[in-house]
Amino acid sequence: MGIALDEISLLEGTLNSKFSEERLSFKMSVHFVKDRMNHPRNNPNITFTELQSIFNRLTTVYISKLIKLSHNDTFNIRCSKTDINIPCAVSLTNESGNDHRQIIAITVMRKHNFISKDPVEFLV
Repeated sequence: MGIALDEISLLEGTLNSKFSEERLSFKMSVHFVKDRMNHPRNNPNITFTELQSIFNRLTTVYISKLIKLSHNDTFNIRCSKTDINIPCAVSLTNESGNDHRQIIAITVMRKHNFISKDPVEFLV
């Protein structure tokens, strides 16, 4: 059973509510949601619980680093337990004189030997 779109909306909403004071939000790209999240190459299938756990660990361990990222910075989230990799990018906007960072999860894959081109990697 794959991950439903409403589960991704729930995950984004939970993260965005939790970090609104830090002016940090999360968005899963169309490619992440439509093309990769439920792709058959992810064997076994990626589960909602795995994604939830990865983002919870990411924000618990690395929140101070996430809020310092600059516009167009890229990084990879690597989960050593599940072999899930999530390449991400940062979009920085200025809202009413305050910087707002949106973390965009570009894609997702379960791949043990994934080689990231990004120099920044967050291990969860």
